[in-house]
Amino acid sequence: MHELRSALAVRPDDAMALWYLGFVLTAKGQPEEAIPVLERAVSISDRSPGVIGVLVRAYAHAGRRPDALRLLAELKRRRQAGYIPAAAFVNGYLGLGENDEAFAWLERAYQEQSNILQFLKVHPYFDPLRDDSRFKDLLRHVGLEQSR
Repeated sequence: MHELRSALAVRPDDAMALWYLGFVLTAKGQPEEAIPVLERAVSISDRSPGVIGVLVRAYAHAGRRPDALRLLAELKRRRQAGYIPAAAFVNGYLGLGENDEAFAWLERAYQEQSNILQFLKVHPYFDPLRDDSRFKDLLRHVGLEQSR
């Protein structure tokens, strides 16, 4: 986190550094601190879906469910008009605790060959899904676990 803050001291409008800082703050359980960082990243990044997905999670963890749902609705509208990666929805629905929706979007992420799948076994964001048989099936499906 120190490195991200140092990078932002030099380049305060670096959307990628803001995104990563917001991501880390959210993962560390500091969504209230992450939200203004991520809102700035969304603005600077021309409303990047990936950044919005993390902001949805931060809003959800901060108890701002209406804000989270508003952003998910925006992503759905945009997906009707063009490509929006499934990973943004996975992140958002996991943040909201809507595991069934998260699984539906993980299936779409698999169809898109999304890089989010490489983190299934290691990223704590997926912890709420680990005991679900669908998660174990997904791990086998993407080749991260051997069939028995």
